[in-house]
Amino acid sequence: MHSFSYSGNRRNPIFLLACLGALLIGCSGGGGGGGGDGDGDDCSVRKQNRFVHLDMLDRYYWYDRVPQTIDYDDFSSPEETLAFLRYEALDRFSYIASQEAFNNLFNNGTYIGYGFAFVIADDGRVLLRFVYDQSPAAASGFERGDEILAVNGQSAAIITAANGWNQAFGEAQIGLVTSLQLRRKNGNIETINLTKAVVTINTVLHSEIIPSGANNIGYLVFNSFLNTSPAELDPVFAQFGAAGVNQLILDLRYNGGGSIDVARDLASYLRDTPVSNQDLFVQLRYNARYQSSNFNVYLRPLANSLGLNEVTVITTSLTCSASEQIVSALQPYFSRVTTIGSASCGKPVGQNPRNFCDKTLVAVNFASFNAAGQGEYFSGIPADCSASDDPGFAFGDPGEPLLQAARFFVDNSTCPPVPRLRGWSAPMLPGLQELAGAV
Repeated sequence: MHSFSYSGNRRNPIFLLACLGALLIGCSGGGGGGGGDGDGDDCSVRKQNRFVHLDMLDRYYWYDRVPQTIDYDDFSSPEETLAFLRYEALDRFSYIASQEAFNNLFNNGTYIGYGFAFVIADDGRVLLRFVYDQSPAAASGFERGDEILAVNGQSAAIITAANGWNQAFGEAQIGLVTSLQLRRKNGNIETINLTKAVVTINTVLHSEIIPSGANNIGYLVFNSFLNTSPAELDPVFAQFGAAGVNQLILDLRYNGGGSIDVARDLASYLRDTPVSNQDLFVQLRYNARYQSSNFNVYLRPLANSLGLNEVTVITTSLTCSASEQIVSALQPYFSRVTTIGSASCGKPVGQNPRNFCDKTLVAVNFASFNAAGQGEYFSGIPADCSASDDPGFAFGDPGEPLLQAARFFVDNSTCPPVPRLRGWSAPMLPGLQELAGAV
């Protein structure tokens, strides 16, 4: 899964860790990054390929792994050029998006789609893992736990065998209709035609307060760090504070990342008080050409901060980038940061997006490190307690395995007995679609 970090200028820093306030793209590069915005109206494929190559030679975190010369006519698109140049050993995160889609996602929290996400269970079933509130899928009554049986008449099993899920739902085009056959959670089988539309992402998928003995546990399912997220987070933490929440289960199981500024604020909502403006959240380190751009991001006081000194975080292989930053960044400050579930995706790096023609190049430019100088978790942050996601349970259901395991840890300060671990996978969605987390 991929997350990314975005950085603007120093007066108004914004960073995309899985990718992502006020998006400042087209950041200035160094001497080698020519082409693109400064290349006039020439947007031939050759010129676009040249722009990508020169930018990668200059700003790319692994710039020394990029071939010095390539034949720009050998590649049919800048996307193909980027795929060739990317440092495959560690970089599965760099991509190219349309400027319009990029800006809509990060600034407005919108994308074109149906508004649901899915996973493939180890028994082959394809299950919905969440549905955005304002989406065609929600309007048609889709729920977490519904099973996709077929898409446009092709069975889910055939699509899975052909590794075809990335293409199954078509282009990001308003008005595109897809026929889905679903088995609802109640067992009913229905065929539903969905029409693609502009989906508004709700980054808070669920929140509640769970009384448990001496604890008032806040439970927050948070799905991505977008510029629209603060307006969703502040009332949640106001509610948690008013209820005297003294423990927090932060559920980042599907969170592909986003803005470092928003991640910094989420960490600041949790942090011990008082917070000084010298409490480092993360340090961003650039390649050898741009050491003068290394940048510190600090925690900051927020009105509804809980003042905690421990937190329990639900993670999976879909927990990426800015989400991993939260776990890593709090460890030097909290007495206990406990991860429940499975290892995270392993993205300790981020991107400074740059515009060219009608596209945005989102290539890895920096790595992030916490206040103890720790980073480079390319293999993911391991789970302290193992447990598995089960989309058959609604968020907040006491029997849902990941929440159940997290509650057990909060109440007993030890991992629960390990249940049978269920296997599942989520198809790698291309580019921005992965950050949106849904089709």
